Amino acid sequence: MPPTQARSLSLSSRTQVVCAWTSIVCILLSGLAFVIADFIPPPKADASAQDIADFYANHTGRIRAGLLLMFISWAGWGTLVACIATQMQRIEGVRPIMTNILMLSGGAAWMFVLLPTIVLTVAAYRPERSPEITQTLHDLDWISAFFPFLVFAMFATAMAVAIFQDPGPNPVFPRWLAYVNIWAEALFIPAAALIFFHSGVFSYHGMFPFWIPLLVFGGWVLLLAWAVRQAALNEMRTS
Repeated sequence: MPPTQARSLSLSSRTQVVCAWTSIVCILLSGLAFVIADFIPPPKADASAQDIADFYANHTGRIRAGLLLMFISWAGWGTLVACIATQMQRIEGVRPIMTNILMLSGGAAWMFVLLPTIVLTVAAYRPERSPEITQTLHDLDWISAFFPFLVFAMFATAMAVAIFQDPGPNPVFPRWLAYVNIWAEALFIPAAALIFFHSGVFSYHGMFPFWIPLLVFGGWVLLLAWAVRQAALNEMRTS
């Protein structure tokens, strides 16, 4: 390999390692942000408009601070998607169909974590407004945050397919990571039921739309970031 190309590859690998660590730090910060904003768990879907309005009025400072930290923390998803796509392109070569699907779904997923954070910020911006408006913004946020299972499922599927198709003697990603993606995808899908329920385990504050996806997403991102870091380090060693 020419020295210039080797240096460029080494720089790219080091950048990916930094981005992977950024993703790890950011997902931990997002968890802290949920705690600061007192959204563990959020107000219940069957709460009255006045109860939800009172929650925002009584926790305004905490909610705003938590949402600011949460918005910043979503930068880690962008760095993660970019690094995974870079490594997946090593698998697919000149016709990276799965990589393109992953980038498209990853970009859409980024919007579905950023925009709900903005909606919550709007809800907390004027807590003195009509309770019905605050309730509408609250519903819009949690439904738009957990209902878009499709983009996360497509992301996980694209990565799993690419890993299964890796023909190299030294796979870019370990094969077990494909099964982790399939497992995560299966656990995200039940969140779709939230549109039919205001209470119980399928409501947006319940086990399947909120608790399981929240915990699975955090663990999934940490594993993906670790895998990207390892792939980048391995590439750097073999270059």
